[in-house]
Amino acid sequence: MASLHSDFLPDATGPIDAVVTWVDGTDPAHRRKRERVLKQGEYIPEQQRTLPTGTHTTRFQHSGELFYCLQSIRTFAPWIRRIYLVTDNQRPDFLDTHPELCENLHLVDHTAIFEGYEWALPTFNSRTIETALWRIPGLASRFIYFNDDFVLTSATHLTDFFRDEGVVLRGTWGQISRFGPVRMWLNDVATVFAKRALGITRSMNHLLQMRSARLAGFNDRYFDVPHVPHPLRRDVLQRFFASNEELFEENIQHRFRSTDQFSAVYLAHHLEIARGQADTQDPDRATMINGEMRIPFVLQRTLRRIAAGDYTFVCLQGFENFSDEAQATIKAVLDARMAASTDDDQPTTTGRQNMSR
Repeated sequence: MASLHSDFLPDATGPIDAVVTWVDGTDPAHRRKRERVLKQGEYIPEQQRTLPTGTHTTRFQHSGELFYCLQSIRTFAPWIRRIYLVTDNQRPDFLDTHPELCENLHLVDHTAIFEGYEWALPTFNSRTIETALWRIPGLASRFIYFNDDFVLTSATHLTDFFRDEGVVLRGTWGQISRFGPVRMWLNDVATVFAKRALGITRSMNHLLQMRSARLAGFNDRYFDVPHVPHPLRRDVLQRFFASNEELFEENIQHRFRSTDQFSAVYLAHHLEIARGQADTQDPDRATMINGEMRIPFVLQRTLRRIAAGDYTFVCLQGFENFSDEAQATIKAVLDARMAASTDDDQPTTTGRQNMSR
């Protein structure tokens, strides 16, 4: 394997884009495609260590989170040049009634980022998709990756994500643990139990981050990043995979989440840290609202802090699991935050749509 730390020219100038990944798993066509892959032998679980909940339908559901994600970028990060929405031949219905969200919004199909690797499609695996995001045509050298359930709730500046020639990362340091066969089996059992008995979907995100950190040369500790927008530099991943194409191909072969995978996002973070080009900070401006862990007083306390502007980064995880009443309450708080933003926070528009595919 080539050196993981080959020199490259950092780019600290130019525009910054946002990349959001999204699928509508309730779409009948998407559901049929997913079921066909599972039933027709195109996907062989015995050959891949599938995450026990990796094929669960909740991974593909949505309850309007994407609307708030896009609206929050417009409201609290108007300095972003373009938003690339990476989809599987889909288009959000709400764009028809909210044309203002189409400004500089570009729909990118999976076929565009997997050009030359069409054998990896169709894929229903966010980790596979994230591995190829840097291949979006026209993507800026610096971009911020959002899951579709990430929402900004306070004004941001580009220096919240990029400084000088590096990135700003939020998280805490943790120890790298070893996952042998027995521990992996125990984790699989715990994952199945958590889903069936408690309704909690475990993603084994810590294992994913540890494996990604080791690829960047970290053996004892890793920088544990919570569910927040991820600042990335395209050249970091482009040059890494140019020297390690076999790792790219191995990671995109999984159509559903696998515990054998690494995260290109966390890999990029650790490559930046290894080169001294990351400003690491505490994640005190971030919080999560988890519909699978519904504790009323905790939710109310979190919503009060969001309403007060104490948080900038909010993740609406498992939002579909909240009751209709709870969803309405959460959305009302988010609507109020965006409506209360100052004129300086509002994006400038030209009055024309610029949505392309």
